[in-house]
Amino acid sequence: MSELVPGGNTPLPGGALTLRVPGPFDVSALVTDADGQVRGDGDFVFYNQTSAPGVRLDGDRLTVDPARLRPGADRVTVVVSPA
Repeated sequence: MSELVPGGNTPLPGGALTLRVPGPFDVSALVTDADGQVRGDGDFVFYNQTSAPGVRLDGDRLTVDPARLRPGADRVTVVVSPA
């Protein structure tokens, strides 16, 4: 198991990856192109929109499957904020 420090980055391993963030936090994700831009609302995953191609939020667990990301997706940014 690996831990990231606040602001940390790490490349994804092959296959799907599930992140769990226990505690009183909100977890969300942004899917962006190589230029760092989202294509639209469908690239945001959060409590009220729990999935996008290749990304799924289930409570305190966020699963990212790089092979299933939308065409052109280059990065998934995970955001954790106090609930």
